[in-house]
Amino acid sequence: MAGRVKTWVWVVVGVVVCGILGLVAMAAAGLWFAKTHINIRSASPVTVSEDFARVRRQFASQKPLIELDERGHLTRTNTDRPAGTRRPESLNIMAFDPDDEKVVRMDIPFWLLRLKMQGTRFSVGNGAIDLHELHLTVEDLERFGPTLIVDHKGRSGERVLVWSQ
Repeated sequence: MAGRVKTWVWVVVGVVVCGILGLVAMAAAGLWFAKTHINIRSASPVTVSEDFARVRRQFASQKPLIELDERGHLTRTNTDRPAGTRRPESLNIMAFDPDDEKVVRMDIPFWLLRLKMQGTRFSVGNGAIDLHELHLTVEDLERFGPTLIVDHKGRSGERVLVWSQ
């Protein structure tokens, strides 16, 4: 009987193994999400200008919801627009860094934004835009429907577009 392992030891080992497998599964899901929703590529300023212009044409008649100066500081918000006719499905971000000549493109599903308890925060240049500080919520962005949120051009040639689609 001395060689027999107690039942509680097997239960503890089973719980630990399940916990480790759960962590591995969460890490794999996170990597999959990043791979499918984030795209980083090298690009010349000319190519990037065409990409930004293509997206900007979708919102040709709209002012950005949030207007920034060339240093990335808030100048005004344009929240006096009517409600959209449909709910957006994703928040899209395209940013270009002329020093690295890389463009980053992200699309974040709105269901993921709704899970976040605090306001949503966007990094723009050296600063950041916090929707909570602007008294904007994910529900506000959904109410506006597909819209241009930020169109920022920096002094050094950096560019950021944020839109919902």
